[in-house]
Amino acid sequence: MKKIFNYLFYGLKYLLLIASFAISLFVMMRMNIRLEKSFTSIIPELIPFLLLLIIFVINIILNQKQVTNNLFYNITCCLVLSTILFVGYRAIFDKNMVLNEKYGYGIDFNFFDNFISYIKIMLYGLIVGNIFFMFKERDESKQKKV
Repeated sequence: MKKIFNYLFYGLKYLLLIASFAISLFVMMRMNIRLEKSFTSIIPELIPFLLLLIIFVINIILNQKQVTNNLFYNITCCLVLSTILFVGYRAIFDKNMVLNEKYGYGIDFNFFDNFISYIKIMLYGLIVGNIFFMFKERDESKQKKV
């Protein structure tokens, strides 16, 4: 049962990463269009997504079982990415937000802007956690040899 849940959350985290990246990119692009800023101003917000994608690809290429078989990490990835997806969804589709109706942009940019720093913190936390899990088995195997 644990393996089934692990494979489920392992596959789901890739889908959620793509969806949360897409919705964040959409909201930030619309925000920059409204503020008449260039695309380069949103690159710092997109770097954590790209780093997480690179680390996920490294995990696949190197077949790192200590990361891919970690149910706790897979569930945490799904929760974090679902939270980002929910924030983007709410910023776009929640019609009960005051500023959304007042300004008529269709997206509550202030709501999403308040969460950008938290999104970056959560994504960097996933990156650091993944790096720690990459080296976990190596440390355990060194301790067994000694």
